[in-house]
Amino acid sequence: MKVNIVVMSVATLGALLNFLVIVAMACDPLKILRKGPWVTILNLAVADVISSVSFVCVWGAHMFFPNQVSNVFYGVTFFSWMFGVSASFLFLTFLTVQIFLITKFPLRKRYCFTTLEIVLLCFGVWLFAIPMGLCRIAYLVFSLNTNLKIWAAQIGVLQLAVLIQIFLNIQVIAEIIRSGRASGNTENTKHRNIAKTVVILTLILFITAFPYFILKQIEYFVRLGYLGKGTTATTLFAINYCFTPIAALNFTANPILYSLRLPQYRKTLLAMIGKRGSGSRKRSFQTTSPSKLTNAFSLQSQRTSITSPRRLSSERSSMLQNTEQLM
Repeated sequence: MKVNIVVMSVATLGALLNFLVIVAMACDPLKILRKGPWVTILNLAVADVISSVSFVCVWGAHMFFPNQVSNVFYGVTFFSWMFGVSASFLFLTFLTVQIFLITKFPLRKRYCFTTLEIVLLCFGVWLFAIPMGLCRIAYLVFSLNTNLKIWAAQIGVLQLAVLIQIFLNIQVIAEIIRSGRASGNTENTKHRNIAKTVVILTLILFITAFPYFILKQIEYFVRLGYLGKGTTATTLFAINYCFTPIAALNFTANPILYSLRLPQYRKTLLAMIGKRGSGSRKRSFQTTSPSKLTNAFSLQSQRTSITSPRRLSSERSSMLQNTEQLM
């Protein structure tokens, strides 16, 4: 019961925070978020929302309505959960690829992916996540042994995506250490900041969700008779059950990391809740007042420049008169 409550609480928080990311990028009041790999981050937030909401539905139905929910409801929620999880893994992999190309080839970063190409590739990721979600409800068609093999292979695809992320992030870290491109260059500093954020996202994924699926895969192999006996499968199921809240943290940690690591996202959140209104007025006053002072100074200098020849001519005439008197 306690594990169910913790899982639902973490998943609900993840859904709300990721929905806030979607709203922030959709509105973008300061016009500073829609730069770089923002399309992929937006799709990643959508995938995390789907995963979190499905998590809440599955565990809520298991907790409050254990024997009253139809098979259709379970089928839809299980499909949505694995569909969102698979899309989240794949989008984070695609984001890692973009960061790797930007870091490895900074001079050609504008030509690596255009916005249209990124949109099309994101659409392809969503299409690829559909059969991944259908694999989770294969129990409606196939036998138990066939389902266990399908689920184990499905987890293998997610493991491959994580291994690709780890390999590319090692390359990114090595490139950041080897080159000091951030020094004295604001644009490269932003790219380094995003690169570090993606590395931390992969680390969070590796610590939270990845062990959950590893244990699940081992459980499936045990149930198939390849590893251990039935008691081992029961033990692994119990460990997985207790580890589920940590796995749900993966979808909650992403938006928290955005707010901690990306200053543009923080500024957008502050602008959305109205705390930057007074600050913008102060900045506008500060920016306009020096211009008024410079205009006044320029007018005064023009007037002095106009009047200065007259003063010089009068001084010269008085000097001539004095010399005439002396002579």
